[in-house]
Amino acid sequence: MKKRVIRALVTGAGTGSSANLIRALRAMSPKLHVVGVNHDRFFLRLSIADANYLTPDPDGGEFTDALLEIIKRERINVVMATNDNVVKVLSDHRRRYKVDLLLPRRETIDLCQDKYALTEFLRRRNIPAPRTFEIKSLRSLDGIFARFSNEGLLWCRTRRGSRSLGATPVANIEQARSWITQWRDLRGVKVSDFTLAEYLPGRHFIVHSLWHKGTMLRTQAVEVLNYFAAGNNPSGIFSMCSLAKTVAAPEAVEVTLKAVEALEKAPTGAFFVELKEDADGVPAITEINAGRFPSGVTALLAVGRDNMVASFAAAAAGEKVSVAAEPRGSAAEYYMVRDIDAVPAIFPAEELLEQAGQAARRRR
Repeated sequence: MKKRVIRALVTGAGTGSSANLIRALRAMSPKLHVVGVNHDRFFLRLSIADANYLTPDPDGGEFTDALLEIIKRERINVVMATNDNVVKVLSDHRRRYKVDLLLPRRETIDLCQDKYALTEFLRRRNIPAPRTFEIKSLRSLDGIFARFSNEGLLWCRTRRGSRSLGATPVANIEQARSWITQWRDLRGVKVSDFTLAEYLPGRHFIVHSLWHKGTMLRTQAVEVLNYFAAGNNPSGIFSMCSLAKTVAAPEAVEVTLKAVEALEKAPTGAFFVELKEDADGVPAITEINAGRFPSGVTALLAVGRDNMVASFAAAAAGEKVSVAAEPRGSAAEYYMVRDIDAVPAIFPAEELLEQAGQAARRRR
């Protein structure tokens, strides 16, 4: 059967996350047409899409009207969002779109964008997630710390937002109060937007899965090894990684699939789940981003014969997409290294061994 020509619209054109998606899409055959949109005219100049449009801000009411006009003009059959804000706008107005947005349910997206509510949802279903408390006022900090006894560090962060917004480890009430007060006074973030949770010291995984009408097409685990600006923030951790690799992480994958199936009876769309291991090495879910690909590690999800970005586009365009040969992820190790103003580089682990061997021979 002849494949449909993909005409894809990617939001956030000109950003790194959109460029990663577009490069993955261009690995498809036949050649596709990519349209980029952004409300920021400066970022739009960096777009690598075939055609680009300036749109209203997604937070405004005119964004959906503008997007629908572009979709009609460019004959778009695939729409890919690059951040949670646009995912929500697409979700809230999904009935106005004639193309298949391949989105999870609106209730799922809303729940996942509230990290505290999501954690409560998971823990009620015995799915590993850090014990978390909402901070209703600064006076409530004493009671929350008392619940944790002498467990050491706690993790303080906002319940909404991305890129580790307002996140840092805190060792005592005074540190938590100072941190939250600073965000309140300098950034206008409400005290009630913060949470305190148990600190998870172990490995950091991102597990991305792609579903279509209840069928899991593929999943892949990625281990984050290093972060951008790790030395320039109090936590030493940032959601944007500079070094990561594909891994076989069966426990993290199992927890991920259990969570997605708890959220939806017949999951559809993209889910990327972030997990950290506790002190015993048990992976626990810290957040789920429903409806989009992870901005930092997309290149690793497009490696090999099972390009997850291509699979998403094909399914959204109405093609029949088969379950991947390795549906729970490849065990082959690929590394991704990124830097500002650089295209992410992907290389197999064998190249590291080969380089190490060459260096050893030169030293002899």
